Amino acid sequence: MIDKICKTVADKKMLCAVLTTVGGLHMALSESQPVLGRIDLPSLGWFSVQHTLGLALTVCGVCCIVECRK
Repeated sequence: MIDKICKTVADKKMLCAVLTTVGGLHMALSESQPVLGRIDLPSLGWFSVQHTLGLALTVCGVCCIVECRK
């Protein structure tokens, strides 16, 4: 079953790239929240671990979209 899911995901690269970009933007632009509702990690002003992960996901997603369009 996992093989079938992985094959489907691999065949839909553009969809995965768009979802990654949207998810990253959501995390980067949302107010910081505790991880799993319990662990409140330190932040520098408004910039937190959540925002760092969101920016990383956004960059990865955008790069994948650019590569898929080639």
